[in-house]
Amino acid sequence: MSDQDSSLPPQAPLSPASSKKEGLSAGCIVVLVLGVIGFVFLFLFPPYRGYTPGTARRLQTKAQMQGLVLAVKAYQSEYNRLPTLKDPPPTKDNTGGYDTTSEQGRGLIDILLATDVSQNPRQIPFYEPPAGKKGRGGYTTTGGLVDIWDSEGYIILLDYNGDGQITNPEHPGTNIEASVIVYSAGPDHDFSTWNDNLKTWD
Repeated sequence: MSDQDSSLPPQAPLSPASSKKEGLSAGCIVVLVLGVIGFVFLFLFPPYRGYTPGTARRLQTKAQMQGLVLAVKAYQSEYNRLPTLKDPPPTKDNTGGYDTTSEQGRGLIDILLATDVSQNPRQIPFYEPPAGKKGRGGYTTTGGLVDIWDSEGYIILLDYNGDGQITNPEHPGTNIEASVIVYSAGPDHDFSTWNDNLKTWD
């Protein structure tokens, strides 16, 4: 009979985890390897970099405009109507559009930010604009929402008559199937020159 007390439970074998050496996990190693490969690829093949200052600004502009579209749609889903400064709501589309740097455009942004509780009584913030920065646009309470070129606002057109279509500002006489569209003047700061304008219906 063993001298060891048989009433004691047998010792559990060491778990595999206790014998592992500390170091980078497999996931971290994969991420590092992919990062190095991506860096080398961009260094060896400059044409594929694509992120010139102009391209980056266009991507940021597209993202900001899509943010406005999503905010308007979220408001519409919550209140079963499009945001408006008028009471009663308009029954015709705002063919001129809201300029987000104008008084009316800033008012529309206030509704989406829930700072205008008369038109957003549930005080739901549907939109989080980028903060205004000198030379890079963004939102300020006094200037409204300025584009990434820090010169113009965005134009927002809404389907107030509820037919599911908005007159195409680029091609008058044609329609776009949407409840809200947004466009930018682009790098030339001119809304009338459509070759460089950015828009949400492309």
